[in-house]
Order: sequence, then structure tokens, then C-alpha cells
Amino acid sequence: MKKIYLLIVISLCCLPALSQQNITIKGKVLDENRAPIANATVSLFSATDQPILKLLTNESGLFSFVKPFQKFYVSINYLGYIPFRVDEFNGDSIIITLKNKNVQLNEVGISTTRPFIEQQLDKMVVNVNGDAKAGVNAIDILKKIPGVVLKNNEELMVEGKGVAVMMDGKLTRLSGANLMSLLEGTASANISQFEIIYNPSAKYDAAGSGGLINIKTIKRDKPGYDANISITGGHGWKFPNTSNSVGLNYKTGNTNFYGSYSFGLGKQYQEIQANTYQSDLNQRLQDSSTYRSRYESNNIRLGFDHSLNKTDVFGVLITGSHNLRNPNYFSDTETYGVNQFSPTALTRSNNKNSTTGRGINVNLNYKHVIDAKNQQELSFDADAGTFDYHNQNTNNIAIINLLTTNQNQAYMQNGLTKSEIYSFKSDYTKKLSKGVFETGLKISNVKIENNFISLFSNDMQQPSDMGSNDFLYRETILAAYANQRLALGKFSMLLGLRGEQTFTNGNSITLNKEVKKQYLNLFPNATLGLKLNNSSISLGYSKRIGRPLYNELNPFVMVTSAFTTRSGNPNLSPSYTDNLRLAFTLQSKFTIATSYSFAKNVITDLRTRDPQTQITNSFKTNLSAYRNVGFNTSYSNKLFKILQLNYSLGISNSNYDFLYNAARENINQTTGYLSLGNNIEISPTLWTEVFFYGQSRVTYGNTVNLPFSTTSLSFGKKIFQGKGSLNLNINDIFYTGITRSEANYGNIVYDLKSKYDSRNVRLNFSYRFGNSKIETRKRSAGSEEEQRRNQ
Repeated sequence: MKKIYLLIVISLCCLPALSQQNITIKGKVLDENRAPIANATVSLFSATDQPILKLLTNESGLFSFVKPFQKFYVSINYLGYIPFRVDEFNGDSIIITLKNKNVQLNEVGISTTRPFIEQQLDKMVVNVNGDAKAGVNAIDILKKIPGVVLKNNEELMVEGKGVAVMMDGKLTRLSGANLMSLLEGTASANISQFEIIYNPSAKYDAAGSGGLINIKTIKRDKPGYDANISITGGHGWKFPNTSNSVGLNYKTGNTNFYGSYSFGLGKQYQEIQANTYQSDLNQRLQDSSTYRSRYESNNIRLGFDHSLNKTDVFGVLITGSHNLRNPNYFSDTETYGVNQFSPTALTRSNNKNSTTGRGINVNLNYKHVIDAKNQQELSFDADAGTFDYHNQNTNNIAIINLLTTNQNQAYMQNGLTKSEIYSFKSDYTKKLSKGVFETGLKISNVKIENNFISLFSNDMQQPSDMGSNDFLYRETILAAYANQRLALGKFSMLLGLRGEQTFTNGNSITLNKEVKKQYLNLFPNATLGLKLNNSSISLGYSKRIGRPLYNELNPFVMVTSAFTTRSGNPNLSPSYTDNLRLAFTLQSKFTIATSYSFAKNVITDLRTRDPQTQITNSFKTNLSAYRNVGFNTSYSNKLFKILQLNYSLGISNSNYDFLYNAARENINQTTGYLSLGNNIEISPTLWTEVFFYGQSRVTYGNTVNLPFSTTSLSFGKKIFQGKGSLNLNINDIFYTGITRSEANYGNIVYDLKSKYDSRNVRLNFSYRFGNSKIETRKRSAGSEEEQRRNQ
């Protein structure tokens, strides 16, 4: 009961009144001949159409005002000209061109002066604005953002730490290959901004070791429709692939309808060479493998928002996915004695796998504006989702012993996982004196049923059970938070506290083993900022929790080759990370940042080897401690109006400390990276880009990745009067993005080399059309974090 009281206190506590820093918006109103319009009426209205401020432009057509705390829009009117409305100000300056009433509405123009990259108090903002020059799709752009790294082609990291990915404030429910498919299907034509949030506030779920990446789609306003299509065809190392998407927004009366669908199809190819050194047996295993995987990805998003009146909005958002993969893994494992050049045994493995993942989530959302002037709002989110994951695995193994008789083995494994996720959350916001106060509550409930059938057979026996199991998992999280902001002249502050009470129950029915856990955690965060004349300084701190993915808790053993297996770990505990970051920014172009992270019970991959069977098992476990100290610097600027530079350089030191077979192991590694992006505008409709990324040795847990680099070249051309574009990308031109890694701890000594589709060619066509722009209300669903872990 005391824990529940503590959660209530967190949600109701009121820190000193805080507010955002004042921002002055400057603008200029011109006619179609670019001449200034004097005495034009500039009116500010709240989101509920209540007047806030009215002013006139001067003789030079100029106006300025202090940006209100609440959501607002601006209406510009002048006799004989078409009125114009501006719903969002992402920069601090704006130029508006009004047209005579005999000119059609869609010719009214607006332009803002914003750099490609902006450094703000607690985040970095990348302004894409649907421009194809930034890249073909979301993943193409992200790889070029300073400080962002794509680890092993399946996980995004920012300044060396893992991040969660959101879209319009809602966390995606995908990870790994499925997340990459979603990002590849998100066309740049539909992207407004990327927000790189280094230390998320208490309003967000505390899950994750690092920050957040929020992808903001382009907002629309005024009745009508707007649509876009994107078609990409390419070829990897061996096989072709395609990624396509469509998006539509439609507004009529008080209702907005919006939706998007993306589809990907192709085949991946990979060649892997690995050596496992077994000094206790005086031998070496040399594994040569090929990996082919056909894949198909489908992601859909449908929703609508309806304004019941000026203060109430109701919305529904439905998201769904259906992903298929059919990986085939062929390997030859040769056994060598010490100083021998001829193998003594050969084992061949043919692993055929089929995975199907599908799910649907329904979000109901309601927002009530209590007092628009005081920014007092109350919102509710309710989520219900169901997800299925089916994995069929057949592994035929032939043991060809040059000294004795041959043996044939077969493993047949079938796993089915069904998940149900429910959540409810409520958020409250109010302007208090000179501050803004936020608080909220959330409850989530997860129910997972896993059924696993595992059979084994050989030349001597019929199929028999080998580790079949039923596993049930339940999880309930109760959370509450409070946030406040403060601005005192040039000084600004964000303070927050979040509490989460977690109850878990993992029950292995077949093994008759049950693991129950409950824990209460507090997650403080603070960000301090000082704005100088042309520079700023920020200091941020946050505490985060790393909960395991649900499939990492399953105790099943999957056979991947003759001498390798993969298993879950029901005894996994959450990890806890403290992040600290100090940054200095000059003119929003040059940034120097230093960071420190300390984590306990880090969840990472670990390998163990059975000296009798020679089988190496990979699984997730909790390491003792992790420390990282980093230094990063970046420069982003546009020179001579044609050359956009995005450069970054970083160096960090990572240290992992853990126990292995009762012996303490320590892995320490210093890493450096260099990223160089050069985008050249040959003409207003033609551009080219050269991008380079290089990295020295880096450690991820107990594995060290060796140095690599990659160079990419792209060309782009706008067509159809700027509504369409063509992009040609050539990635990893010199094929130097090959993954090489090694590990050396306990009785685990191995090295690996992997060649995959890092070198590829892609051609993209995108087109946007419609009769106006529509605004889509952004919101965050309640079960976003639980869905992300359901992979």
C-alpha cells in the first residue's frame, strides 16, 4: 500500500512553477511581386479559435510577437488579397507571400528560414520537410545524422547508446529487421522532422538505455486531400528487392481521415566465416556458412480525428503489421587439430526456417481543453492489441567423420507465441503562474502464451521429444509522473520524476518452474540550459530501465547449426542506466558534447561452450556493470547556398565487467568514429551527395567489432514541376562495410567475418499530389512501450 501511495504522491506533487523560454517570432508579408505589404492584419488565435493577439505589419511588411505557451495559429489578412493561415512555427523567422483574389488558393506561398540541423535544449532537430534531397527514406536519412549509428544493420544507436524509435510521439512496436523494414517504407516525402532526444523527460516510459528518436510526419491544414507514393527498386549483393509506400490525408468538416501503407519484398544474402578455438581440446572449429532469406513486410496505419466542439477531440488509430521471413542457413563445420591443415571431421547443417509475425492494435484517444488561455488540458488513451508470432525450424545435420562412420541427425522445432496487450493512460497539463506543469498516470497489462514443440531423431531412433515446453508470462506496470519547466531570462530548466511499480510472473508449465518478481523504481530527470548571445550550454541527466524483450524470457533452446544453439533466459532482471550529458552549441552549427553512462545488470549476449558436446549456446544475460565515457563534436552548415555539410567526430571508452564461470572478466575498448556528409545542389532541381562513415574497434557487451568504413554516392533530380523526384543511391561502393568481430573470455575464443548486402544499388521514384494541406493531430498511444518489447 505504501508503494501505491508513493505513486500517487509523485503524480500530485507540485514543484516550483516553471515555463518555457520566451521565443520571438519575426515575419514579413509580401505580395506576388515580392513587395512588402504594410498594415496587413496579423492575428493570433488559440487552438479553440479564441483571440490572443492582433497587430499590423509596418511599412517594410515586418511584424514580430512572442511565441505563446499554448498551441496557436496565425491568420494574415489584407484587403484585396487571399487570407492565409499558418499553423506551425518550427523556426524563428517566416516569409509569407499573399496573392490577389484572382489568383488560385494553392498558389499562396510560405517559406521559413531553418537550418537542416538545429540544436535545442534537450534534443537535436533535423528538418527534412519532405525534401528528397535529405534521402530516400527514414533509415537513409538517419544513417547520415551526426551521432546516429546503425549497429549490425538492425539497431539504431545515438552517441553509443541504444534508442527507441517513435513516430509522431508514438513508439513503434517493432525491433530488428521488422523495424528496419518499417523505416525503409517511410518515404522522405512524408517526413517533416527527426527529433533526437538525448535525455527523455518523465512523461515518457522509462524503458530503454538511452534516448529517443521521434519521426514527425508532415502536418496538413485546410479541407481537402493530400497524398504521396514512393516506389523503390534495388539490387543487393545477390538478389533484387523493393520497398514501396502510399499515404493519404483527407479532411472534411470537423473530421480528419489519414492512413499509410508500406510494402517490402526481397531476398537477403550473407556469407559468414567463423573460427572457434577450443584450447582445452587442442582443436579448432572452422564454420563456413551462407544465409539466404526471403522476406515480405506489410505495415498499415489508419486513423481519424473528430472535433466534437472547440474544446473536445476524439480519435481512433489502428496500426497493423504482417511480416514473413524464410531464412535458409547452410553451413559446413570442419574440425582441425592443433597445427593441422587438413580437417579430421566435417559436419554439414541445412537449417530451414519460416517465421510469421502479425498483429493489430486499436487506440482510442480523447482530449479535453479545460482552459486554452492557461494551457490546461486533459487527455486519455486506451489501447488493446493482439499479436502472433510463429516460428518453424528444421535443421538436418550430417556428421561426416573421416575416421569413423557417418551420422545423420534432424531437429524439428515449432514455436507459437500469442500476446495480448492492454493499457490505459491519462495526461494533465496546466500553465501555473510562469510555469507549465504536467502529470499523468498509466497502467498496462501483458499476457503471453508460448507453445514450443521440439523433436530430435537420428539414424538409430524415431523422432523423440527434446525440450518441448509451454511457457506463460504475465506483466503489470503501474506508473505515475510529474514534470515542470522553468525559464528565467537566459536560464531554462526541465525537472521531472517518474515512478513505476512492476509485477511479473514467468511460468514454465512443462518444467514446473515459476519465476515471480515485483519492484518499484523512481526515475528522475533534469535538464538545465543557458542561452548566450549566439551559443548555448545544456546539462542533462536521466535514469532509465532496460526491460528484456518478451521472447528473451522464453526458456526454449533453438538449434541453429551443428555446434550452435540459442536459448531464452527466464531469470533475466531489468538493467538500470544513469545518463549524463553536457553540451555546448555555437550558432546551432557547431556542437561539442561529453557524456557519461553507468549501467547495472546490463542485458547483453553471452556465449557458453559445453566441452563435452562442443556446442556453443548464445543467450541474453545480465552483466555486472558497464561504463561509457564519450566525447562528440558535430558541424552542420550550408556554404555558398549550394553545399550542405554534416560532419561529426567522436571518441569513447567502454568498459564491461562481469563474472563468467566464477571468474571475473573485464573488457575495455576505446572507440573512434568519423562521419562526413556532403550534399551539393548543382541546380534547384539537381543534386548529388557523397557520404563517408568510418569506425575503429568497438565493443558491444563481450564482443568486439573490428574497424570498418563505408562510402556512399547518390544523385537526385526533381521532376513534374517539383512534385516528383528520382533518386539513385549506390551504397558501400568499395565494399568495405564488412562486419568482423571477435571475443575472448573464459573458454570462449572465436572470430567472425560476415559479408552481406551492405553494397547495394537503389532507384527511388516519389510523387506528391493533392488539392491542399491537412493537419493531422499527433498523439501517443498508451501501450507503445509494451508493443515494442513484443518482438
